[in-house]
Amino acid sequence: MIWKRQIPILIVTVIGFITLFGWFTDQPQIKSFVDDDATQWFDILASFAIFLGGFNLLKLQTEKIFKKRDGWEYSIFAVLGFIFAILAGFIIKGNPDVVWGTHVTAKGTVFKWMFTYMVAPMQATMFALLAFYVASASYRAFRIRNFEATLLLVSGIIIMIGRVPLGSSISSWFFLYLFILIGGIAVNVLFKNKRYTAIFVISGLILVTLSGYLMGWPLDKPGVFYLPYLQEWIYKYPNVAGARSIMIGIGLGIFGTSIRYILGIEKSYIGE
Repeated sequence: MIWKRQIPILIVTVIGFITLFGWFTDQPQIKSFVDDDATQWFDILASFAIFLGGFNLLKLQTEKIFKKRDGWEYSIFAVLGFIFAILAGFIIKGNPDVVWGTHVTAKGTVFKWMFTYMVAPMQATMFALLAFYVASASYRAFRIRNFEATLLLVSGIIIMIGRVPLGSSISSWFFLYLFILIGGIAVNVLFKNKRYTAIFVISGLILVTLSGYLMGWPLDKPGVFYLPYLQEWIYKYPNVAGARSIMIGIGLGIFGTSIRYILGIEKSYIGE
């Protein structure tokens, strides 16, 4: 029992403490362990995990074919692709002038052909379909139910349209007119008076028209209403701020989980 429970917990605790305090000390042996030895151990363990994962995938897909479960026809392509990748990576170079190890990137080899004419097109197809999937999911998720959902919807529309060539062809004056009409709806909802709404809309339209006439109707002026500029501002500032907040939260979560492992509170790695 001690080899299955106490010894693994002790190893995790000791290695965890050494790795943690290695970032707060200048002791060369500890820093060398954290920067070099621990990283190499991780790479070795990850290599074995990749082999185990690959063979487990092959086992599951093979069982699915023999038992003819739902979608077993697709498992045939998975198994054949796995075998072909193993042969191209470890057995068949296709170009005798290329040294083993460099054949994965050298031209004229089977592995390079597989990556160029099979993997790369399939990845491009997957990401092309992903764009439509994201658009569909955004349409279903960004339903205007509250103020936060409205912000998500408007920001998503601005980002999607502003980052395509069509967005740079839409004049900022179009959105000024659109905002006047949206403001008219807000005034009508707020005051419930058609006269106030008509005065606001007509005044706004006249003001925007006169401003555009005097400025010569430039496509990108005023810049705050020009989609490429607006989406770039959203991408650089609110988006970066949100991403950093998420990364800080992830860091705190990793720290908390690591402390639980080091102190022996979390024992999921031994099946508890």
